[in-house]
Amino acid sequence: MDTDGFFGADQQKQFPHLQQWLGAQGARFPAAMELDLTPKLPKQVYGGDGGSYFAWCPEELPMLKEGNIGAANLALKQYGFAVPRYSDSPRLSMFFKKQFPHLQQWLGAQGARFPAAMELDLTPKLPKQVYGGDGGSYFAWCPEELPMLKEGNIGAANLALKQYGFAVPRYSDSPRLSMFFKKFYKLLFTFVIHVSGFGTAGIVLPEKEEKVIAINKGDSIALPFEVVTWWFNSEEADLEILFLGETHKAHKAGQFTDFYLTGSNGIFTGFSTEFVGRAWDLDETTVKTLVGSQTGKGIVKLDADFKMPQPKVEDRDGFVINCLEAPLDVDIKDGGRVVVLNTKNLPLVGEVGFGADLVLIDGHSMCSPGFSCDSALQVTYIVGGSGRVQVVGADGKRVLETHITAGSLFIVPRFFVVSKIADTEGMSWFSIVTTPDPNFTHLAGRTSMWKALSPE
Repeated sequence: MDTDGFFGADQQKQFPHLQQWLGAQGARFPAAMELDLTPKLPKQVYGGDGGSYFAWCPEELPMLKEGNIGAANLALKQYGFAVPRYSDSPRLSMFFKKQFPHLQQWLGAQGARFPAAMELDLTPKLPKQVYGGDGGSYFAWCPEELPMLKEGNIGAANLALKQYGFAVPRYSDSPRLSMFFKKFYKLLFTFVIHVSGFGTAGIVLPEKEEKVIAINKGDSIALPFEVVTWWFNSEEADLEILFLGETHKAHKAGQFTDFYLTGSNGIFTGFSTEFVGRAWDLDETTVKTLVGSQTGKGIVKLDADFKMPQPKVEDRDGFVINCLEAPLDVDIKDGGRVVVLNTKNLPLVGEVGFGADLVLIDGHSMCSPGFSCDSALQVTYIVGGSGRVQVVGADGKRVLETHITAGSLFIVPRFFVVSKIADTEGMSWFSIVTTPDPNFTHLAGRTSMWKALSPE
């Protein structure tokens, strides 16, 4: 095995000028990381007659942040009781019995030097129109207005197609989960469950034949990275498609970027006619006609007699689940109903990396306080109705209390506790959770954590 770096000794002899050339370029690599490995003592965070809680601060021990490591110390005096709690991190605990009478006094004198609690703006937002025309419009939630999108690497967008509206073939820089609604355009953010009809979606996986799927209200489709899709609405009622997904590998954190195969902003408009002609095996005159005649951008309106591919029932298998027809995971009489999307009923969610649920609660019903116990963000879109929501974070601080209406979207940070109460007409919402098989812990109700604690 060579130990001379990138090249073995023999290889270096074959490139006599390489070392000289590289040296002439100068060192352009960052200097070795300056590390402060000095041992530190923890600082007191809080305490009282029952004991104290100490922690090591990343600002004083930078390798904690560098290695994503946490370290803390709980010191209980006689009869001290550390109240029930949960943490945002898995931990290993080591127990000691000792008497260091001067330690607590010394540590307490150092004072707490930890940063203030993170300031979060969780206010629900409506999307902004990005583009649109006679065929429909594309809306998106902006990370600048909803900062938790960027914080959590989440993208959210909404495609509303009018009758004969056609969203041209495209692919995205992010895996996404799509949810379909049928509604009247004037009631863009009102879920109208009595509207019938369907739309059509085309899905092309790499080196596979196109799948043409009939889409109905309540359908969910998991869209991995590599798929090309198009969408069409042949009905009078508008078709709305909600896109939610993660943006860790996207060009912009918190935003989807679509790449169009056709239209005035299509990929091939950027290539020269020579390149396109050779790729398509066409002469340059034909290429100029084909590329130059595409004036639509993103969404176009087709003629009523335009023939579209017909959907096949078998193409839905493995791609689609209808949340309004799927078996209920929770069904409380006069309370609410829940359908959970996970790897069991929609295996593709394992590939896109997140699960989802559709929740419908009746008028004045409550979704009890709970949190995702597997370190997942919860992105919630209000499908219909209205109600109130409260979110509580660390130290029992209420970080959100507001009235929510259909069409709004908000994000609950990891381990924060959320609860909702519906208004008279009830409320429904669709959420994605940034893990394919989400688990939730409730702090009230029959299955709550409080029920498991001993009465003492």
